[in-house]
Amino acid sequence: MNEIGPDASYDIHASVHVDAAPYEVYAVASDITRMSEWSPETEGCAWIGGQPGVPGSRFRSHHRVGNDTWTTECEVVIAEPGRRFVWTVLDRSAECRTSIWSFEIASDGRRCLLTQRYVMRTMPESLRRVMAELPKEKAETFLADRRTQLQLALQQTVDGIKMTIENR
Repeated sequence: MNEIGPDASYDIHASVHVDAAPYEVYAVASDITRMSEWSPETEGCAWIGGQPGVPGSRFRSHHRVGNDTWTTECEVVIAEPGRRFVWTVLDRSAECRTSIWSFEIASDGRRCLLTQRYVMRTMPESLRRVMAELPKEKAETFLADRRTQLQLALQQTVDGIKMTIENR
């Protein structure tokens, strides 16, 4: 079994300028049912409870990286049209919020800066189990490799949203 160090957390983001108004950017970025159009890891999302897009509403998200697949249940925690949309990944108890995802929008008057952020405060139990089963040499680089994967995925996601909005 591999020991997991105390630095098992992330705070990463990717940004892109979008030639559109903040509310237009928000309307697209906060539509989680479209996430699979932009995110290389998301295969689909669907609302499962509450009024879609408002704090307290929940959605299920299906993911794939290589041959690995997983499903998460998420809850919207902040929805400020034109400014930010934030959701958290729930653990099996549907209460723990160790991973937080967001879209933040800042306007400079003519265009917006769209930022997607991912914060993992502590490693989810599911990820701990994966790491525990890896060979030692692979476990040693797993978190750094995953950080790189996520950074690229975040950039691809915001770039995809930008293209969707600007090519309408």
